[in-house]
Amino acid sequence: MINQKQNILLNPGPVNMSDRVKRRMINEDFCHRENEFSSLIQEVNSQLASIYDDMEDYESVILTSSGTGAVEGMLTSFIHDEKSLVISNGVYGERMEKILRVQGKAYQTIQFNWLDTIDVQSIADCVDADRSIKNLIMVHHETTTGRLNQLRKIGQLCKDYGLNLYLDGVSSFGAEEIMANEINLKAVAASANKCLHGAPGLAFVIAHKDQWEKAPREPSGVYFDLHQYYGMQKTDGFSPFTQGTHLVAALHEAILEFREMGGWQARNTLFQQRAEQIYVCLHQLGIETLIPNEDYSSVLRSYQLPQGIGYQDLHAYMKSNGFVIYQGQGSFKQNIFRISTMGHIEESDITLLCDLFKNFFKNHG
Repeated sequence: MINQKQNILLNPGPVNMSDRVKRRMINEDFCHRENEFSSLIQEVNSQLASIYDDMEDYESVILTSSGTGAVEGMLTSFIHDEKSLVISNGVYGERMEKILRVQGKAYQTIQFNWLDTIDVQSIADCVDADRSIKNLIMVHHETTTGRLNQLRKIGQLCKDYGLNLYLDGVSSFGAEEIMANEINLKAVAASANKCLHGAPGLAFVIAHKDQWEKAPREPSGVYFDLHQYYGMQKTDGFSPFTQGTHLVAALHEAILEFREMGGWQARNTLFQQRAEQIYVCLHQLGIETLIPNEDYSSVLRSYQLPQGIGYQDLHAYMKSNGFVIYQGQGSFKQNIFRISTMGHIEESDITLLCDLFKNFFKNHG
């Protein structure tokens, strides 16, 4: 039996999987060079590209990696000689900047304070000042703070200026709106083990067909050259390197479950309901959010630790009671905690979580 006592994961991935997805993951062994597995790859790619309604002109590839691997694959495969503008307001924007720097690609970064909303006008001013900029690269949901960046407004700017938009959707794909054609989206990188509730270790990139058609003469990567994957997965379903076969099976089942539950809109509503219940509880205890409540995604919220309370104490207490919360990053490492609402979690788990918070903070006030 899979259904055994386990920690409830409130970190932003990996997430708790349903027993149904776990059973599918261990149900069958595959050879990655056999037709039954190649057919599964093609089916999952088709399902991924149809999660959002306006991605008819987009196609997916799967690779065995973390979400960062998908982001690196996207930037390796589609960003070439033209100059890019990186929007950075957290750890993951900085990570994309680092990938471009290591690869020696032309870019400029516009850095925003992690606590502030992105100023879209300042992006427009930057592009006006340098018309050699052809690409805009950004994080949709910056889990450093839990901020959902203004994809519609920034995407409209990309449309107005003819900029190609490359999106880190690792922590938003499957739970937040992505209106691909309206925002000049060229590619989005994402992960199986977050909003889709698959297993960790599998990622994917969905790109417009015009991106797959312009493979460079000299690729700037080997494992992360997505054109190799596309050429094989599109034709016969195979991949240039060994895939995580069990992880692909788990993702296939997770997507079936995801669709049966109502797709990304239903998942957004579910995550929001959980997050709001936790917020109300913590607010009543005097725990303040890091950024304004309305700026958060449905996926994760960040909270300030009260004076005199250490993260490790809170983490140890919650884990001893079956819940794994998440530490802050960067300059917030010691003074915030983060709560993600993804994963296969029961309503009773959220109620118990709130009771535990009440007990901890009342006894440590």
